[in-house]
Amino acid sequence: MKNWIILFISLFLSTLTSVAEWKDGDIILQETAGQQAEVVKLATKSNWTHTGVVFIHQGTPMVLEAVQPVRVTALKDFLKRSHRGNYQVMRLKDPSPLTQSSISKAHLWAKEQVGKQYDAQFLWSDNHLYCSELVWKVFQSCANVELCKPKTIRDYDLSHPKVQALIKQRYGSVNRLPLSEKVVAPSDIAESPLLEIVDRPSKKS
Repeated sequence: MKNWIILFISLFLSTLTSVAEWKDGDIILQETAGQQAEVVKLATKSNWTHTGVVFIHQGTPMVLEAVQPVRVTALKDFLKRSHRGNYQVMRLKDPSPLTQSSISKAHLWAKEQVGKQYDAQFLWSDNHLYCSELVWKVFQSCANVELCKPKTIRDYDLSHPKVQALIKQRYGSVNRLPLSEKVVAPSDIAESPLLEIVDRPSKKS
């Protein structure tokens, strides 16, 4: 009986600690599986293929993410999708831009994005959104923070046959690819000098 009580208390305290660690504006980078994930890895030379931003809703951490469509996902369900359990949590080194006003603005901004279509062509338009674009824009629009300098499509490695195949699938032809289009990849956010890693379970394994 005593052992059960100790186990219950331990699990309860662990849950409290876990919830308390999450903050509005935390960014989760994630390794995912699938065709697009494989292509993103080849083009960016990084394992980070998806990202989302944490919002605390009534004390519960939720993740705003651009999938199909843009939606809010329970944190536990978001983390379950991590390929090989690989994800990384990052946070602004200087949290001062995340004022109550900017956080409230971000919550309203997030509601306006929910339901938008996923941007499979990775264009810099507010009509459709892809994951890292969404994360970049919520910080820029609501807290005036540019997490990183956007690149262009030509800045990534597009030479691999699997990358070329997806380009043809999405654009009809490699020649239709807008090489000068502004773009931000999950790997670019991971390398932001404004962010620090606050948790990365993969390092513990």
